[in-house]
Amino acid sequence: MKLKIVVLIVALAGAFFLLIALGSVVKSVRIRKHGVFTESTVLKSVHRSIKSPVRNVSVSFNTPDGSQVTGTASTRQFVSTGDKIRIWYDPAFPQKIDFGDTIGYNMRGVIAGGIVFLFGFYYFIKYSSRDRANKTLIESGMKIAAEFVSVNRNEKYRMGDNNPWVIKCKWTDNIKNLEYFFTSKDYTIDPTPYLNGRLHIDVFIDPADPGKYFMDTSFMPKGNNTIG
Repeated sequence: MKLKIVVLIVALAGAFFLLIALGSVVKSVRIRKHGVFTESTVLKSVHRSIKSPVRNVSVSFNTPDGSQVTGTASTRQFVSTGDKIRIWYDPAFPQKIDFGDTIGYNMRGVIAGGIVFLFGFYYFIKYSSRDRANKTLIESGMKIAAEFVSVNRNEKYRMGDNNPWVIKCKWTDNIKNLEYFFTSKDYTIDPTPYLNGRLHIDVFIDPADPGKYFMDTSFMPKGNNTIG
């Protein structure tokens, strides 16, 4: 799977959690601002999960017209069946209640979801821009035969024997008498067996700026064997 698709999925997941948490915050703020504050009796208290400090608590209470209402919401308070607890409820829909103590907790979800979304979205745009630039180079750039230099490990990852491999090659611009070096994308497999004795590799460059280039490594096997 292309990394661009992976980061898009990450961005969408972050946006999903962001919206869920933000929706809870907005709901709590609205009920606290426009709702009715009253006392209720705990009917049931259930942990969301073993590690979660949040409980789903069901309560019953009476509205001013004497109607008995049951509602369920999340709270970080420790309560047991029969305890009295103060709540806010929506006068238009009394079943919608809030205990008033989860806004800060849900804001952490908003922040975490936002960070994940921005991270994924940033890299999705980055990789999309790179793909468009490569496509432009292939379509309108200058194709050169760069001299194969070596296959090396990319040490910037600092992963020891797990560092990815890169192909390096060079080309001399005889008109300007300048030498340029090109590096392939990072591969999780050793490219050496697939070079088949190649002495030159096709590279598409921007004639005005050879530092902008795309190395044609279509001889490499297809599949999830690159990084980035």
